[in-house]
Amino acid sequence: MDIINNRKIDVVDESDVLSEDANAVIVPTYRKYTIGIDEAARYYGIGTKKLRQIIADNPSGDFFLEIGRHVLLKRRQFEAYLDNASAL
Repeated sequence: MDIINNRKIDVVDESDVLSEDANAVIVPTYRKYTIGIDEAARYYGIGTKKLRQIIADNPSGDFFLEIGRHVLLKRRQFEAYLDNASAL
């Protein structure tokens, strides 16, 4: 428990960044288990259409989750897929 701006907050790690609302903690992308398509596009520098194409081309891939209409990439598994890919 830390005190910032006279408010008690739980800090996950000192490397985490606090938002304006002292009760919220923003988890850096490199520490998340899953990330959305838009966040993945910004993080990896791959377009959203290309990411969706990769998912469509690998329907049994273990690097993504489909939750209803939403698709989340499992960050570590997707990085392993990228490490083994020779071309995208």
